[in-house]
Amino acid sequence: MVEEFLAAGISKKLGIIGFCFGGGRLVETLAYDEGTYFSTGVSFYGTRMELSLAPTVKLPILFISGDHDPLCPVGPLNEMAKSIGRGSKVLVFKNRGHGFAHRPESPEEDRDAEEAFMAMRNWLHKSLVASEELNASKV
Repeated sequence: MVEEFLAAGISKKLGIIGFCFGGGRLVETLAYDEGTYFSTGVSFYGTRMELSLAPTVKLPILFISGDHDPLCPVGPLNEMAKSIGRGSKVLVFKNRGHGFAHRPESPEEDRDAEEAFMAMRNWLHKSLVASEELNASKV
């Protein structure tokens, strides 16, 4: 895919998004990638994340979770973001549990899901599109 995007002139880097178990594997993927193909990631309520991998991640990650999520507690997310640094951020939704963004069960959860997806969109735009535009303007 990277070669296809480069040939089309879309982007030199990719973003990666993971939900639940995939959110945890996102950290692992980015740790092993070492900034080669990806320039950012978004983890929605990632599970089974290895905090020991955080220092090897070379790019920012947006972590999204609810404060009532037993599978993705906020404390370890904050530790992960702090250890990664590089502008990583934790976005916590009050009174939300696991899966609220892709399975909202009330109008309130639906609003929070929309906000979470907009935060993801803005994060990816800033990391992928805006940074590419900035780099292009410097040439």
